[in-house]
Amino acid sequence: MLKILRQPYPHNDSTRRKLFLSFGAGIFISSFLIFFEPFGIANWQNPQKNLLLSGFGIITTAMMLFIYFGIQRLFPKFFQEEQWTVGREIFMVALNFCSITAINILYSQHYFSNGFNLLGFISMIIYTFVLGVFPATAIILINYIYYLKQYSKPPQPSHLPEKHAIHDESDEINLIAENGKDKIQLNTDSFYYIESSDNYSTVVFKQNEDFKKDLIRSSLTRLESQTQQKQIVRCHRSFIVNLDKVERVSGNAQGYKLHLTESNFIIPVARRYSQIVYELK
Repeated sequence: MLKILRQPYPHNDSTRRKLFLSFGAGIFISSFLIFFEPFGIANWQNPQKNLLLSGFGIITTAMMLFIYFGIQRLFPKFFQEEQWTVGREIFMVALNFCSITAINILYSQHYFSNGFNLLGFISMIIYTFVLGVFPATAIILINYIYYLKQYSKPPQPSHLPEKHAIHDESDEINLIAENGKDKIQLNTDSFYYIESSDNYSTVVFKQNEDFKKDLIRSSLTRLESQTQQKQIVRCHRSFIVNLDKVERVSGNAQGYKLHLTESNFIIPVARRYSQIVYELK
């Protein structure tokens, strides 16, 4: 079990997804409590019962937004996509539910009882875990198996460019910084990849048998628009890669990995860009 927890897992960090989950969970909780009135809620006598029950959904949304946007901003290294695992995904689910449970307990004790009740506290934790944590963990493990099966046997490049092939010297890459003055000019054959680095991008290329890295102040999207060669493609939100340099392809539950020739560079491929792997055949 511990081995599975350390296995790579896809980390979807899109803002749209986090907003959808946060507000969707809040709406679900409020609707569930108001319409089905479980856990003895039907016996509550309060003219503002529906309004008070909606508070549980609001708390759910607020706590999820805080964890998704606040906690992740406080501990960015922990949430790096390359280091995301099954265990971390389960931990995040548990953190969400435990935080929501704790605040909802305080909320319920304030409005629906005369003080803190240990039995009520334990009951709320059990209800929350039954409704969320265990099913969510099962879904995570099922997703892990699905993605592992999908990406564990990737297609391989059918051939590589000849090492000493003659390339057209006019086939150049011209990358211009946002200030319009600084630029990096490369022959296509020497270019390997570009990696996003905050407000800068790191361009990796080979020069006189050695690998070099140059920084240029520009977004990756802007640099992508400056490359016209069909073999130079976006493969990830943080990477542009030269497909001619791909030696082999590996995969895990996070997706495909491109191993570049004559180096130990490994470039991730986001699921939305998986099609480029099949273009290598």
